[in-house]
Amino acid sequence: MKVGILGSGVAGTTLGHGLIRLGHTVMIGTGHPQKDGLRQWLFENSQGGQVGSFSAAAAYGDIIILCTGWPGTKQAIEAAGIWNFKKKIILDVTNPLDGRGPDEAGRLQLAPGNNPSGGEQVQAWLQDAHVVKALNSTGSAFMIAPHFEDGPPTMFMAGNDDLAKRAIKDLLSQMGWQDVVDTGNIEMSRYLEGLYVIWYAYGFRTGNWRHAFRLLRK
Repeated sequence: MKVGILGSGVAGTTLGHGLIRLGHTVMIGTGHPQKDGLRQWLFENSQGGQVGSFSAAAAYGDIIILCTGWPGTKQAIEAAGIWNFKKKIILDVTNPLDGRGPDEAGRLQLAPGNNPSGGEQVQAWLQDAHVVKALNSTGSAFMIAPHFEDGPPTMFMAGNDDLAKRAIKDLLSQMGWQDVVDTGNIEMSRYLEGLYVIWYAYGFRTGNWRHAFRLLRK
């Protein structure tokens, strides 16, 4: 499968590297194609990896993964060309943080009220695409092959289209997520985005960033 990734930060490059190892081809879309980190990424992923503009990556991908920092997300989507998203599945990894960073207790703040949520806003901007919120509630180090001594973690997702969620569940399974839970429509994104605030606060307070959520059933 061809995957377009919008965003060239740690999450985007980590996902790109992992997906190439799984046999997919990847184009990372960025506004800074010459930055040093991308040159190294291209060197390490010369078989299956490309770097291009936002529009090139969006046109390239059968599935598009949105990994931009929240303040630049709408601008990146507009630069990519709304038409390049039409009828495609969009995996939304973003969290709508307000940009102020953590307070003294390690608490991040979501954009005021988080209503509508980031996932809902992305779906509103891309009305002809199928947005699925997932992979936003853990650190980038565990997005691929998330192995923990206490057992397999859970990845929660939300979206309006059942077929799109099935496709994302299949992709997450390839990436090593054994337990993927559908929480409902895209409106549930506001609660999934809140999970990242909890994930970050625990890491901040303990100094240990090797953790993830798990849904237990009886």
